[in-house]
Amino acid sequence: MINNFEYQIFSVELRRLHKEYQRCENAKLKQSISKDIELIEDALETI
Repeated sequence: MINNFEYQIFSVELRRLHKEYQRCENAKLKQSISKDIELIEDALETI
């Protein structure tokens, strides 16, 4: 099981990616960010 420190790291990264996604104007890059967000959200759900 993942510890609290690792959970916090994933949470911080998720918030950063959401902000980056909102600011991004490049559609291809935005799609890549969206995939990263989904992966981290899936990882957090399994904890």
